Amino acid sequence: MDHWPLRSYLELGALPSAVPCARLHTKHLLWEWGLETFTDATELVVSELVTNAQRVSAGLTGSRFGGRWRPGVPPVRLWLYSDKERVLIQVWDGDDRQPEPQYVDPQAESGRGLLLVETLCAEWGTHRLEGSSGKLVWALVGGVDGDQSTH
Repeated sequence: MDHWPLRSYLELGALPSAVPCARLHTKHLLWEWGLETFTDATELVVSELVTNAQRVSAGLTGSRFGGRWRPGVPPVRLWLYSDKERVLIQVWDGDDRQPEPQYVDPQAESGRGLLLVETLCAEWGTHRLEGSSGKLVWALVGGVDGDQSTH
């Protein structure tokens, strides 16, 4: 991540309050970085990824991060990076299950998170961190066709 000059890290409890905290952090950080044009899309993606991470982490009783085992509900970790043309979002949770886009009934009130991420982002994906349980879900906002907020 050395080529991303702007960076931030936030560790949150796996609580419902993590989601608004992550959104507010994102909003203020993008303002600080002078990247307000990314705010709406980035806030929505952060909200979806942190919501998913919070939900799957809440029932866990331990996790490994950076080679260290820690008992208890693991935190949700959020990293934000920018090269002033794109914003890279990374969210780690302690659950090993990989996210999979699923069919959602048009009448359903939830379940569209990954569809939203796919729509708003140039790219997204997931991978495991060495020495850690769980997964890191990442999403890239901007950088496609010169558009700064959507794909």
